[in-house]
Amino acid sequence: MAMLLTPSEVASRAHEIQVGLGTTEVPEFDRLTFIGMAVRLALHIRGLPPLSYENIRLIGYHLLDIPLGSIQNVVHLLAEIEFVKLGTENKTIKTVLPDVPYYENLHQELGNYALGGHFNEAEQLTLNIVHRLATAPDNVDALRGRLGADAALFRRTIAIGAEGCYLRMIRARGRDILLTPTYFSQNSEVYADLIAGGGGAQVAKVLSAIKRAQGFPLALVEQTNKLGQVDLTPEESKMVIRLAQDGVVKPPSIHTQHAGENFFLFTPTPSGAALATTKRDIYEKAMAVVAAARQGQYLAKAYRLHNPGGLIYTLKRDMKLSRATTEASQQYQNLIRMRIALLSDAGAGYKQLHIIDTPENREALKIALDLVDEGDSKGIEVDDAARHALQQDQKFVESMVASSALAKTKKISLTEQQQFELDLAFLK
Repeated sequence: MAMLLTPSEVASRAHEIQVGLGTTEVPEFDRLTFIGMAVRLALHIRGLPPLSYENIRLIGYHLLDIPLGSIQNVVHLLAEIEFVKLGTENKTIKTVLPDVPYYENLHQELGNYALGGHFNEAEQLTLNIVHRLATAPDNVDALRGRLGADAALFRRTIAIGAEGCYLRMIRARGRDILLTPTYFSQNSEVYADLIAGGGGAQVAKVLSAIKRAQGFPLALVEQTNKLGQVDLTPEESKMVIRLAQDGVVKPPSIHTQHAGENFFLFTPTPSGAALATTKRDIYEKAMAVVAAARQGQYLAKAYRLHNPGGLIYTLKRDMKLSRATTEASQQYQNLIRMRIALLSDAGAGYKQLHIIDTPENREALKIALDLVDEGDSKGIEVDDAARHALQQDQKFVESMVASSALAKTKKISLTEQQQFELDLAFLK
């Protein structure tokens, strides 16, 4: 089977699959999960000072779901591609000095390493399926036809994915719809219904348009049949409205006296491997920042904002806006409510916006700028609790491990053929 992914995509999808699996073992997987573990560890140690190997071993197991039997090989892989330098004593690893490159190079280099070896057929099919579904859910039968996969292998791959929590099957209108919870965990039944009704291509088009114009006002879609720079058919516009009404792509609204209540469209909030639980509140803050900027861009009362990215960049750089306006109290109401910013009184009804300087708010501004400029953000999959624990002393880590429930390794059962071959090997 041909690999349909670039090196960076291979690394990203392997990471998503491994996070879904956690400590679950799959008989068919070897290289795929190993690469996923390497990506996960590299993401979490990037930029950190020298670390105790024992801390990495314990935190890797308890917080990052890297099996104890795999962690040493993962660390040696990262050393081989010069992502870390190892401090050893009599061949025993004592310290790990991270030298992990930034996001794009991290995934590119680990993907190149992965493709330098051999993925078996089951691993290739799994990567191709998850990659396809990262864009939009799909009809199972149509997906198998496009991939040209063997029916038995395809069924087994889907069963593994469902048990491993990185795939989900939903029955809608008599059809089986497949999706990845990493990107479509919320209101997945709505997507399934739309795709089962023949709207697969339309869903993919709409989601792609939203990604290129994160925070676009829903009201303008209704009025113009356009989403950003993309022309929509009346049917596609109705689909956008339904997605918003069902809460799939609807962030908090902004209500102003001159424009009424408006909702701002975002792609579904990611989860799992794409968004760490410690970043969920920060991501919601970022969406609020983008929505406020889009309010000024498309729905201003008097002075339209021509560069929303520039506004967010200024906030990120200066932690305030240089100019007070009469619209600030309404435009930035959600930022005040969510403790992202404060307003200072400049007189005559004018208010100036000041960001509350916290690490969370600074990160929210970074994510907001990424959403406007790129359509998504890098690094939001990193668990801050794990990074913090990695840097603590041995006593802290041992205490944390002792107070937590021990992770349990789960194994996906063998197929009948695999069990037969195993029994035959024992008999021999």
